[in-house]
Amino acid sequence: MRRRRGKRGVALLLCAAVLITRATFAIADDGWQPHRPIEIVVPSAPGGGLDLVARTLQSVIQQEKLSNKPVTVMNRPGGGGTVSIAYINSHSGDGHYVSVQALPLITNRITGLSTVGIDDVTPLAVFVTEQVVFSVPGDSAIKTGRDLVALLNKDPSAVTLGVSSSPGGQSHDAAALVVKGVGQDPKKMKVVFFDSGGEALTALMGGHVTVAATPAGVVLGPSQAGRVRLIAIPGGTRQGGALANVPTWKEQGVDVDFSTWRVLVGPKNMSSAEVAWWDNVLKKATSSPEWAAAVKRNLWTADYQNSTRTRAFLKSERDRLTPLLTDLGLAK
Repeated sequence: MRRRRGKRGVALLLCAAVLITRATFAIADDGWQPHRPIEIVVPSAPGGGLDLVARTLQSVIQQEKLSNKPVTVMNRPGGGGTVSIAYINSHSGDGHYVSVQALPLITNRITGLSTVGIDDVTPLAVFVTEQVVFSVPGDSAIKTGRDLVALLNKDPSAVTLGVSSSPGGQSHDAAALVVKGVGQDPKKMKVVFFDSGGEALTALMGGHVTVAATPAGVVLGPSQAGRVRLIAIPGGTRQGGALANVPTWKEQGVDVDFSTWRVLVGPKNMSSAEVAWWDNVLKKATSSPEWAAAVKRNLWTADYQNSTRTRAFLKSERDRLTPLLTDLGLAK
């Protein structure tokens, strides 16, 4: 009887130890999880570069089953990105609401278009860098970047630039640097601002602007169809793949080196547990074959950085862009 009681006691102790161990691991692993659908908010109209990143991320998260809740993409254009930031910050501290952003997240504050900047969001990731491509209609008399330079030097008022960003945004910065690089005053250039690269390309193909500066991903299809001609990129070196035949501005005598980037941010006051969940999900998403295929297809350059590195990156970009926009006469 005593032996039986002893064995029973040992068994009970072992069960208790297992339960305690499981509980300990449960506590250690008990991080934040979404408890309702996630919204990825895009600050531009459908069809632009930011929209492509958001919809690719949505697809990868769902295909890889990285979230236990659905993921939706919401387009909230306006204010050069400020409308989307205001929307996610109406859900302060809530990791279910995130937004894909680009340079206007920084430049809108510098140019005075917004009082909101990188200190008013929670940085989550740098995804990719991307070239800004200068293109003209397929039947344009402008065949090369040098042709555009000649036209700008002859009569700058004859050139209307369509850009897929707000004043001081990535496409506007690239265009302004080119105009400045050929010896013209960027403050005097004729610019039409569009809510997305898709809208800028539509205007270009319709003959409403002379040249467009847009993210690379939105021009590939129209260029392959012969509807637009790619004449230059402002990056420091020629790209490979579908952009291999597009010369840099440096090759055409204009000293410009510029590219844009895509980041993911959440509302201010997100908890460390929410940030940790996004770090884990985004690391897995950007390591997936589907993401790699999208990077190649959309002419991006993979450059994933986690939340900590993204915070430092955005601060360094603010330091870099402030004197640039001041020099272009855009800083307030």
